[in-house]
Amino acid sequence: MTETAQPPRVFFDTSVVIAGAFSVSGAGYILLQLAGLTLLEGRISPVVRSEALRNVTAKAPAALPHLRVLLKTVFPEDAPPAAEPVEPIAICADPKDQPILTAAVAQQCRYLVTLNERDFWPPPEMILVVRPGDLLRALHTQLAGL
Repeated sequence: MTETAQPPRVFFDTSVVIAGAFSVSGAGYILLQLAGLTLLEGRISPVVRSEALRNVTAKAPAALPHLRVLLKTVFPEDAPPAAEPVEPIAICADPKDQPILTAAVAQQCRYLVTLNERDFWPPPEMILVVRPGDLLRALHTQLAGL
């Protein structure tokens, strides 16, 4: 009997969730679709959910229905809010992004996918911070090797 590999656990930053709600062709959208199909384990936090809803409501209310469907189908439940950032995590992100990194690490994600990678600088053994296109290429390379 063969064991099946677990899909990679990926934390989606608000920037990628919003981009996925606006585009049906970008790498962020494709990653969200892969999460919806459970080909990767997509994670967010309550902070990401509220930021995405707040920003889309303020800047592009026409996209709000699509965002709500996306949040409901791809991320039906949030993990509990992460505790305050501990020192090793707090020093690895811009202060405004510390709750994002804390949540991603607390949920034991291997990847933090973001369009703002300059705001995160954790060591790779903690979590890999990647842009959507880079993660999509890495996943493609892994699948091609099967």
